Amino acid sequence: MDWLRVDVHIPEELRDAVANVFFEMGSGVEEPASPCLGAVVLRGYFPVEGPPARIVGEFRRRVENILGRAARIVVTRINDEDWSISWRKGYKPLRFGERLVVKPTWEPFAPGPRDLVIDLDPGMAFGCGTHPTTAMCLRLLERYVRPGMVVIDVGTGTGILAIAAALLGAGTVWAVDEDPVAVRTARENVDLNNLRGRVRVRLGNLLDDLTEPADLVVANIVAEVLVALCPEAAAALEPGGRFILSGIFEGREEMVRRGLGENGFKVEERLAEGEWVVLVGVKT
Repeated sequence: MDWLRVDVHIPEELRDAVANVFFEMGSGVEEPASPCLGAVVLRGYFPVEGPPARIVGEFRRRVENILGRAARIVVTRINDEDWSISWRKGYKPLRFGERLVVKPTWEPFAPGPRDLVIDLDPGMAFGCGTHPTTAMCLRLLERYVRPGMVVIDVGTGTGILAIAAALLGAGTVWAVDEDPVAVRTARENVDLNNLRGRVRVRLGNLLDDLTEPADLVVANIVAEVLVALCPEAAAALEPGGRFILSGIFEGREEMVRRGLGENGFKVEERLAEGEWVVLVGVKT
């Protein structure tokens, strides 16, 4: 299958809004080096399942509605082989917290006696540990997951957070994503780590149709979706349960805090790296 790699140049303050366009259209988001101060480049990948002009046209329409002007968009057509080669060049084993190590399937690694190794093939899905929002989630999972917990990972992407929760001792992990490509990739990664049965991957929107009470919910998405998720997380969590919210651009933090407060959460912890914030809410 061929893919369209789409790069869009935007002002920093519109990062979350434009990232949400990628997510809504079924792509993850990368952030290559910015070309100049005050601007960012966001990159996503779309499968060529129809006329490329239709995909790009829809993307352009949505982005230009946000910008209020013409958008600078660069489109490159690539194939699976090119994608695989580009990922392998820059993806090496990474350590998060004290025990978690994320290792690409093709890289050798000699684990220590306490290491918990996540074998990962990112495929076309978002989330391989290199972005600050994912890295901070991994550190927080190491801190909060306890044996036997029920954990829900919303917007699972590659499944990295769900796999980490299971390796840290969670009894049952639900990994949910509305993108079929992400669901397929997450299932493959769950199998790579011999966690089928403990990590249950499903196609779905947010917490729809998940009725099992949870001890912890983690979501690495965008601020607007996190706010929309707050009522569902509150309904899913047991009293004292935690909600880890990641993918928050610092300018949207107050909006997310309000969403938590309005749904019975108290902010217990805050992590920040660069312009990205992660909050931990406790259900009161």
